[in-house]
Amino acid sequence: MRWLASRFVFLALGVFLFAACAQTSKRVVLAVDGTQRVVDTQAVTVQDFLREQSVALGDNDRVDPPVYAEIGRSAAITITRVEIKTETERLPLPFTRKLIKDEAYPENQMRVIQLGTNGALEITYAITREDGVETARRETARKTLSPPKDEILALGTQGSLPTVSLASGAVIYLANGNAWVMRHSNQDKRPLTITGDLDGRVFSISADARVLLFTRAAEEESSALNSLWVVDTLVLGETARALPIKDVIAAQLAPDARTLAYSTGVKVAGAPGWKANNDLIVVGVDANLNLVAPRQVIWKASIPGALGWWGGNLAWSPDGRALAYAFPSEIGYTDVPARAANAKTETIETLAPRKPLKRFAPFATHADWVWLPSLAWSPDNRFIVSVVHAPLENPNVASENSAFEAWAFSRDGAVSAPLAKQIGMWAFPQWSPPDEKRDSRIAFGIALSPSDSERSRYALAVMDRDGGNKKQFFPTGANESGLLVPHVAWSPNAKQLIAVRDGDLWLYDFASNKWAQLTANGASSLPRWGR
Repeated sequence: MRWLASRFVFLALGVFLFAACAQTSKRVVLAVDGTQRVVDTQAVTVQDFLREQSVALGDNDRVDPPVYAEIGRSAAITITRVEIKTETERLPLPFTRKLIKDEAYPENQMRVIQLGTNGALEITYAITREDGVETARRETARKTLSPPKDEILALGTQGSLPTVSLASGAVIYLANGNAWVMRHSNQDKRPLTITGDLDGRVFSISADARVLLFTRAAEEESSALNSLWVVDTLVLGETARALPIKDVIAAQLAPDARTLAYSTGVKVAGAPGWKANNDLIVVGVDANLNLVAPRQVIWKASIPGALGWWGGNLAWSPDGRALAYAFPSEIGYTDVPARAANAKTETIETLAPRKPLKRFAPFATHADWVWLPSLAWSPDNRFIVSVVHAPLENPNVASENSAFEAWAFSRDGAVSAPLAKQIGMWAFPQWSPPDEKRDSRIAFGIALSPSDSERSRYALAVMDRDGGNKKQFFPTGANESGLLVPHVAWSPNAKQLIAVRDGDLWLYDFASNKWAQLTANGASSLPRWGR
């Protein structure tokens, strides 16, 4: 028995010594912070070992094997220090060189209109470094600190075209961001502005072409959308004058230039950059083109119909007593109250209702723009001609229907009828003045691809006021490809018509059935022809 007890004690002591030996026999090779050392340890897991060795881990550090792994009799533990930092880099945004054609300078003469300057771009990166060595660089943000300013060179084209006489009146148009006036012939033209910042949103003339109302784009950092300006086109060297009106969505000068009507909006982030108020305000204008108080609020702010946040179009009747309006799903008019006199405040309310003539389905563009109908009054103030989209569909639901039709509406509501079908969204029908031989006619565009009228080129045609006697007069040959946008302007005697063909104004003479080029700048648009 004594022998058995002694043997038991010996065995227990052996087990104890073996366990102790096992605990002290772990050998770890630790690689961290650019050093490598051998450590004997009794730690069970990698995390225990690192705690024992007072090795701190950063949030992004990588441990191999992972911290929860058990340590065997021998092990190699590698710690990779991972650092993620944000860095910014500023780079130049190079300017581009633009060459424009300018009829203000003699043919082939080159001028520097604007010196170019580089902009600045700031790029933010998330940079990953492992043990001090960059292993990844990821762009996280990009910000334009200042936009580049293009260098603009002008190539003179003055005198490059043969002389073409205008039947009567004066033509005012937009070219390279400036307003121009042309009288008597295409050789008698001059710029009305030289700033190059007209945005084309408002471009309205008086019936006698003496006064031009227009908008200038605001600076990018400005809180305003734009500003409203006016210029006398008759006075040589006259400087355009700013009116105390900003954030204009639509504005029109009355035919007699004694009143202007406008609607406002607010600048917002994201496309399209504004939200329309859909208000309507009229204000008087004196002989010196100054505003005459009070401003009369005709409509209060509202969002009419589907997509009404985009805003609308306005058009004065020839007698200046009514304003036609067009929204994405509605065409109508409103009677303008008589001007208030002796008002004690700068702004008063003389509210008048909208009188809808036609409601229709708005066009679903699936983009950040909205289609709006154009507006044109008949010379006798009785009718409005416009383009209607999908007239038989629900006016409260946007539709992809490709049907666009020219319709005529009478102010008394007795007439509401289509004049031409499948003409496309950019048909822009325009009523002519009457001449001594016939009643007024309507010029309009016809999409060459009606099912895709947004991108289609357009033919030009005329028709009688009831839609009869339709006749296409452009294109007539295989070498003519149609118009990008059929913006037209009738001469005061209705014998000639101006259209924009590939960036230039061309004049069509109905007596000779011939075209003649009026401008040579490649950037003309929005022709207006006054008495």
